[in-house]
Amino acid sequence: MAMSLRVIVPPHSLISHWLTILRDPTTPEILYATALEQIGRWLTYEALRDWIPNKKEAINSSTGIVECSIIDPTIPILAIPSLPAGLELFQGSRNVIPNANLCIGGLPKQIDQDAGIIFYIDQITTGKNLLRDLKYLKDSNIDSRRIRVITAIASSPGLKEIGENIQDLNIYCACIDPELISENEISPGIGNPSLRIKTRITYSN
Repeated sequence: MAMSLRVIVPPHSLISHWLTILRDPTTPEILYATALEQIGRWLTYEALRDWIPNKKEAINSSTGIVECSIIDPTIPILAIPSLPAGLELFQGSRNVIPNANLCIGGLPKQIDQDAGIIFYIDQITTGKNLLRDLKYLKDSNIDSRRIRVITAIASSPGLKEIGENIQDLNIYCACIDPELISENEISPGIGNPSLRIKTRITYSN
């Protein structure tokens, strides 16, 4: 795996707890969706730690002027979920990044050169779909250091494929699973997220 690919698995008990809920095949649909939301929330928090754009601003407090740090609203953040299950990860992050622009249906045609981009993917299996989008951004001269990937789990083969093709990318996940059984199934895995959740949005052609 290329050294430029950074895969961060935060050692957080809440993340581990919700991952266990996802792995259990008897978990009810509504609780499964909740687990995706919670993992999306905590992984987003970790991903934004040193990445979210901010600026200094002087505030006139009750005791005088103090210089503070505030999120810079002029720099857009694009949230791009894989549908349908990646949307559940994003739902959990909404309180963490309320100013994010949700992009349903994939990458927008026009992306500001200073925009931050967050992919929400329920699981990285072969990595082919994500790699296609990343190559598109690379061809559009989007610096991969402005990109974050949030996923519940990732397979080692999928990460290897991504790492061999993309530089300076940060992926945040709850766990790296060793085995890829098929293009849609990881072992031990979390089942098929698209089949295990109730879709909350009705899509039209």
